[in-house]
Amino acid sequence: MMSSIRSRMASAAPAPLKPAPLQPMDWIRAATARLAQEGIEAVRVEVLARDLLVSKGSFYWHFRDREDLLNSVLSHWEGEEIAWLHEAAGGEKSAAARWATLVERSADLQRCRFEAALRAWARRDDRVAVRVAAVEKSRREFIADVLQDVGFASPAANSWADLTQLVCLGWLDRSTRDAEFRFAGRGLGEFLSELVLAASVRLPGMDR
Repeated sequence: MMSSIRSRMASAAPAPLKPAPLQPMDWIRAATARLAQEGIEAVRVEVLARDLLVSKGSFYWHFRDREDLLNSVLSHWEGEEIAWLHEAAGGEKSAAARWATLVERSADLQRCRFEAALRAWARRDDRVAVRVAAVEKSRREFIADVLQDVGFASPAANSWADLTQLVCLGWLDRSTRDAEFRFAGRGLGEFLSELVLAASVRLPGMDR
């Protein structure tokens, strides 16, 4: 009797859940992580398949080849960057709030590692360099708009936006390769605050 009950209970138990099949975004995330950690040469199909615990063959359900995946990684980054720039610039956000968003995003260490690797890739591939430059142009325009909102005239805002972008890129580079600098306690926001203060001193009245 008891064995019959146990048999019926066992047959009624739900089947073990199967892992959900991988989606293209899973491969893009894995490639992004490898790029950030080890550079573009580490982004190889067999390596990513090991990272994702799947066969190499499953990759080809989603991408034609490695170049197709790399293009998807780049397109995903572009899309995220343009999205946050539009979101941050929209609505009635103050200049201070937009500036804080820029600093927070630019200083995120995980993003810094990825962007440092992305620029190393861009130095080797002109097509990537063009797309990175386009995103950087959008960031400079965002920075210039913030500076104009706090009183800079357009030419000065554009000039100081270029300098701000260079400070961001320099901080990104050093923070990803120099642990002593990274733990010294001087964040990107502090450097940028000093830059804007210096710009304000050099532009009395903020109208030229």
